[in-house]
Amino acid sequence: MNVLITGASGGIGFAVAKHLAGKGIHVYACDIAGRDFGDDNITFIRMDVSDEKDIEKVFRLLTEKEVTLDAIVNIAGIFAIDSFIEVENDLLRRIFDVNTLGTMYVNKIMYPLLKKDGRIVITTSEVAPLDPMPYNGIYNVSKTALDSYSQSLRQELNLLGQKVITVRPGAFNTSLAQGSLVKTKELTEKTVLYKKQSANFYQLVKMFMGKPRDPERIAPTYYKAVTKKHPRIIYSKHLNILLILMSLLPKRAQCFIVKLLLKL
Repeated sequence: MNVLITGASGGIGFAVAKHLAGKGIHVYACDIAGRDFGDDNITFIRMDVSDEKDIEKVFRLLTEKEVTLDAIVNIAGIFAIDSFIEVENDLLRRIFDVNTLGTMYVNKIMYPLLKKDGRIVITTSEVAPLDPMPYNGIYNVSKTALDSYSQSLRQELNLLGQKVITVRPGAFNTSLAQGSLVKTKELTEKTVLYKKQSANFYQLVKMFMGKPRDPERIAPTYYKAVTKKHPRIIYSKHLNILLILMSLLPKRAQCFIVKLLLKL
């Protein structure tokens, strides 16, 4: 089997690449940042998912090598903590270029390499189907859009006999999860509109994040998504019960509770 993985140098991507390679699958590990995988079953290829020309270059490389893919696994993603009113436009574009459009570009450009019975795996987030928390909306919207795209693509490729599987990870011990706390502290320092509220936001993020788990724990889920004859349509792993309960409440109640937690 041949599998292409984006975001392969990151926490979850690296764990998945190593796990699949350990099962005898050849992995084409794509990422903007290099990393030593130390495995003959892994071929690293530098690629920026937000750059169409970069993806096309990788497509030509694989085409020249006559590579066909059993699966395309989209894991690449970045995080942001900011308010919609104060966020810099460049950051706003970057989030959607990587998290949303990047996945669309990869699947569209790499699709001719996908076997007739191949499949596409798309990583969204536990927050994708849930109501967003304050300052987490930019990331949330990018992943919600990706979740909707997954379902749309699933409907289309199902007509061709190909599968699309969505993976919604919760908090795992990756640079993305660690960065969320760092970015939260940065927000408290730079915000002008939310100085009073942001003072307590760091504790709120820690509470709702819970204890991140090791990325290796989700790697077998991707193996199932790639190899099972009848995989689930959606795999949800390590979801935060507090976020789920909050989303079940009426919108007005959510606003009241968040305001209370931030001690306004």
